[in-house]
Amino acid sequence: MDVFIAQHQDAMKRAIKEVDQYDRDLKSLSTWWEKIALIGKINSLDVASTILEDMETTLEQFHGLQEKLIESLVSEHARKVIGQNWSRCQVAIDVLIRNLFERTADIGFLATDDDVVRYLKKANLEEEDRLFMQQRLQAYIDIYSVYHNALLLTPQGEVVFELSQPSRTGKVNDAFIQQALDNPDDYVEYFGITELMGGHEDNLLYANAVVDNGVVIGVIVLSFRFQNELEGIINHLLAEDETNHFLLLNSAGNVLFAPFYYQKDLPERFSIALEPQLVTNKGNELVQVCAKGTAYQGYAGPKDWLMSSLVAIHEIESNTRGALPSSSAQERASSTGTDTDIITGLVSDDLLDIRNRSTAINDDLELIVLNGIITAARKEAVEFMPVLEAIKKIGRDIDGVFADSISSLFTTIISGQLNAMRLQASLAVDIMDRNLYERANDCRWWGLNSLLRAELSSQTLDQTRIEHTLAKIHSLYTVYHTLYVFDRQGRYVAFSDDQYKERIGHDIEPQSAGQSVFELDDIYSYRVSDFVPFDCYDQQKTYIYNAAIRDSNDAANIVGGIGIVFDSSVEFKAILQDILPKENGVVKEGSFALFTTETGEILSSTSEAYNIGQHFMPEIDVAELKREGTTACVLTLSGHSFLIGAAQSAGYREYKRDDGYINDVIAWVMMPC
Repeated sequence: MDVFIAQHQDAMKRAIKEVDQYDRDLKSLSTWWEKIALIGKINSLDVASTILEDMETTLEQFHGLQEKLIESLVSEHARKVIGQNWSRCQVAIDVLIRNLFERTADIGFLATDDDVVRYLKKANLEEEDRLFMQQRLQAYIDIYSVYHNALLLTPQGEVVFELSQPSRTGKVNDAFIQQALDNPDDYVEYFGITELMGGHEDNLLYANAVVDNGVVIGVIVLSFRFQNELEGIINHLLAEDETNHFLLLNSAGNVLFAPFYYQKDLPERFSIALEPQLVTNKGNELVQVCAKGTAYQGYAGPKDWLMSSLVAIHEIESNTRGALPSSSAQERASSTGTDTDIITGLVSDDLLDIRNRSTAINDDLELIVLNGIITAARKEAVEFMPVLEAIKKIGRDIDGVFADSISSLFTTIISGQLNAMRLQASLAVDIMDRNLYERANDCRWWGLNSLLRAELSSQTLDQTRIEHTLAKIHSLYTVYHTLYVFDRQGRYVAFSDDQYKERIGHDIEPQSAGQSVFELDDIYSYRVSDFVPFDCYDQQKTYIYNAAIRDSNDAANIVGGIGIVFDSSVEFKAILQDILPKENGVVKEGSFALFTTETGEILSSTSEAYNIGQHFMPEIDVAELKREGTTACVLTLSGHSFLIGAAQSAGYREYKRDDGYINDVIAWVMMPC
């Protein structure tokens, strides 16, 4: 980044008007100094020449420092913009990868669905079959709202069901369908134009072979809401009134996603570099940064996808403003500049040296002027007095410009770091919301499982079949500690493993919220426990997600429920570990992160000093947190100064927004300064 900024200093200086104005002011003052000094030479020959020479030397020192100052101002402003855009690119691609990781589990499990298997095995499909499958897969799409279509095909490529067109028939010859047939033990992830989806636009599709007793009987395909999801991820990262400048590219530089207003003006292909670069498009110079995704649990996402930011170089200044925190956060960043210890921890020695040298040079100038006044008085060179006073004033003006610009520089650096903390905290709580959105979906969908419904509706249920179904689910979804089914009396019927087998026949734990499923009105409702200890989580605190299981013949009759015990100790801590501030891929020493309730009860922590169940609520701007969703500041914890970022849960899609579930969580990220 530093090399790139150095190569384009002049262009960026012109683009950042504040810096350009400082440069113009300093040059104007220097010119006046030179003119006044020349007047002094002409009209004050009796004054010692060394005084004028000393003034010239002082001016040269200011000139040298001015160049260093302007270079630092440009570098820090540009570094802030480029760095923040790169960070947001990294966040966007990483969030996308985590989302798509869940899709790989979805398609694998849906391919084993008993109703899907029966449908594909049936030789002569009737309207009743299609209506049932339409209801079944529509429920799936309604619950897992990241998809917009589902299709079933025979091994010969015949379409036997499409959710958006239930009566569709016909054969397709897409290669990814054959790939799924050839590799029945693995999913296929495909992005591009396909015959299956109409051959007009790119789609992100997930396919898996459907197998019955070792024989491939068809393929199931889910179509992901690709455009919708990318827009949601990026809009979450944009500042208020900031224009979307993010693109998704592949390794060849082809644009896979771009804002609509960008699409007609983009080239067919971009060059790809992980370092910032200047690209030219239709006569405009653009600063481009790219970020490659970080693999999640071994899944790296579609091959060689990158998120890119593209900002016109003349818009660097406005992008800087868009990247700044709120006005109250800027005020705190500015006020932080009065704390020398905090500044020393946040800015480089070179930048502190500029301010110190400016003060020292001006002090020297004051002494030179004082010496000149004494000399002029001794030689009665009254004509030199105005020259000295004018240069003294110019020196103070120059020092004032240095002071203002360096104060601005410090504010830029500090606000940039505060913004980074806000971003990391926002990322943490966004990942948490997205993760728990999937849990809310899972419990509802599994509650609709035909085998579970049939067994709980039966007078003599087969516990082994239920256990086998739960174990199959658990093998694909490793974020759970255990899964269980309970009957209409609220007693455990089966678990996904043997560790809690002795509890079968006993009442479910009263704090699990399981009993409340008998009050649910529809298949889209669910209930979540409070974050409390559970016997079926080894007396640790967690959330249990619950959904109703309804009678096979009468959906209004609830015959039991399913409870899924989230492995919060492992999963929450993993999220927090992943978002800790890093430098060159290594977590910055002393950094830590927490999840808390809105009242400060700790849900998870990466620090041994802060344990689950303890209280953590430092003195932040709570009003700003509630108003804007994030806040950041510098605070002292246990005698040490930290940059602190906090972000409040905002939900994801309908989760915590439109589904009636309220659970306010705050993510905290701390970095020593």
